[in-house]
Amino acid sequence: MIGLRGGISIAIVIILCSALAVIGWGAEQAAQRTIAPEIVAKANSVGRAAADLVQRAAAVGVPFDRLVGVNRYFDDLRAANIEFTQISLNAAGGKELARSGEASPGGDAPRVFVPVEDADGHRLGDVMIVVDPSVVSQQVGAVLVDVAFIGIVALLVALELVALVVGTRGLESLVAVERRLKALKRGVLSRQEGGAGAAGDLVLPIDRHVETLAERHLALRAEAERRGDGEAIARLDEIEVRTGLGRVQAAESEAAIAVRPALFLFMLAEELTRPFLPRAAQALGVPAGFGPDMSASLPIVAFMAVVALCQVPFASLSERLGRRPGFLAGAALAAAGYVVSAISPHYDVFLAARVATAVGYALVFVSAQGHVVDLSSGAARSAALAVFVRAIMVASLCGPPIGGVIADRLGPGVAFGTSAGLALVALLVARLTLPAAERHRSVANVGLADLKAAARAPGLMSLLLGCAFPAKFLFAALCFLLVPLELQREGFSSAAIGRFQMIYPVLMVIGVPFFAALADRFSARAGFVVAGGLVSGIGAMAVLLHPSVALIVVALVALGWGQAMSIASQSALVADTATSMGAGRAAGVLGLFRLVERSGNAAGPASAGFLLSTLGFASATGFLGAVAVAGAVLFALSGRRIFVHHSRRPSSAAASEGSSA
Repeated sequence: MIGLRGGISIAIVIILCSALAVIGWGAEQAAQRTIAPEIVAKANSVGRAAADLVQRAAAVGVPFDRLVGVNRYFDDLRAANIEFTQISLNAAGGKELARSGEASPGGDAPRVFVPVEDADGHRLGDVMIVVDPSVVSQQVGAVLVDVAFIGIVALLVALELVALVVGTRGLESLVAVERRLKALKRGVLSRQEGGAGAAGDLVLPIDRHVETLAERHLALRAEAERRGDGEAIARLDEIEVRTGLGRVQAAESEAAIAVRPALFLFMLAEELTRPFLPRAAQALGVPAGFGPDMSASLPIVAFMAVVALCQVPFASLSERLGRRPGFLAGAALAAAGYVVSAISPHYDVFLAARVATAVGYALVFVSAQGHVVDLSSGAARSAALAVFVRAIMVASLCGPPIGGVIADRLGPGVAFGTSAGLALVALLVARLTLPAAERHRSVANVGLADLKAAARAPGLMSLLLGCAFPAKFLFAALCFLLVPLELQREGFSSAAIGRFQMIYPVLMVIGVPFFAALADRFSARAGFVVAGGLVSGIGAMAVLLHPSVALIVVALVALGWGQAMSIASQSALVADTATSMGAGRAAGVLGLFRLVERSGNAAGPASAGFLLSTLGFASATGFLGAVAVAGAVLFALSGRRIFVHHSRRPSSAAASEGSSA
């Protein structure tokens, strides 16, 4: 059974893929018709300029066959025009006087001949330019690759914004109906929580029948107990276990459904900046006392540090303001920061704009998370936080490739402007979808005393400092600074860098649920945390063997796979510790966890910028990988009690907020 949402998703996939196939075919045909003639026209223009220089030398008495410096001049022309495979100066009799490059054998490559004449109009020879025919295919291929990735991103965005297509209440109705139909197909007769208000008459008949069956089951069991019929009681209990009669099954949170489109759009705005942000910072100049690598890292460090420092105070601020006003204020502030980043000609102003964006980002994040927590409880809160995390992960998957394409084709200023536009759209969507009056509970603020008390929890600091901090430290350093800068030095475009940055979120989306299930199945959460740290660190250290693009990919794959192994188990261990501390101390444990994670996000780019400028890319990456390996080993040695104590606990609802903050 596909399901209602599955049917809508398949329809969107078919429509978008068909449209993109037509667009791609049209782009290829148009490129073949236009690019080749343009390259030939360019060769004619360059050839005329070169011929003119030779003619002026002949006009002042320099013999045509004794010109000097022609080879070097042709080398410069070819360096500036990669589509020219050979440039030659030939005499009228056919003798070659100068040449740069070597045309491939065969006569299928386009050749342009521009005559060189003396003052009387007599032909002295010609400038021949051979055009590389593969350049056309390469340029067409590059365009089609961009179109393909934009198509994938468009598909993901469309699927993510289904709630806006059918309306939030419409999606809630689809979810309610689909959940009940799938349960009935599996033979599950549990009462489904929520959805009656949104779906109305569609689900009420189903719910009434299920409740009637549950009541009859209870009545029959009571009668069997009255008669002392053990066989009937056993059969009725078996039916209850098999069908779930009388139980309540948690629903997908309506609060998460409401906030997900706005949250996704806002997170997408920040993710667009990842591929080109270091390059954009360097282009504004190097501040006094900083090298190019440190100047590239400082805006990232400032952003991450502000987000980390604002998490705890903004949690209470968002509660006082209200979740929707907090979201709207944060989105507006972030949009203003993107606008200033787009137009700023000075590094200091750009840095201040990134700080303002970080303040807005932190306020949006805690407001969206608070909205989900406020309006969910129990098992439903786990489902709600899972929806919350998926929105962030999909944004981190979609943002870099499309941001890189925009920066390459239109410039970083336009890309920052696009981020500002997305933040404003997120503001508008939140204004329309988030409830005006939210149900708040009185939640005690997390203070310094709570964090100190949490730090004394058995085994917690070895987990946080040995695994949580190094994981974010390595992730932020590698994905936000080291890889973009190294690929930039290798000559890759922002669009290509964005595609490299898709590796990590793709593996996280695929691997997190898989490894979480394995960790629970084998009761080995701490073991998966250690293994994930080792895989991530060793992958980064592999770059030391032979710095290359291939090993950069290996490092990114190892990072994504390693953190997919560890992140769910790590969050579950923290949540288990919070539970064991009691309700009064749980908030302090979770607050300390978030603070340590975000401190790693801030420290990673700062350390990477310093190490990159002093040791170089390979050594910096290897050192950061060694930190992750050392942390995992220390946790394994110092947290042995955690392996025994927590590994048998049931699965926790804790969830990581994603990778970007």
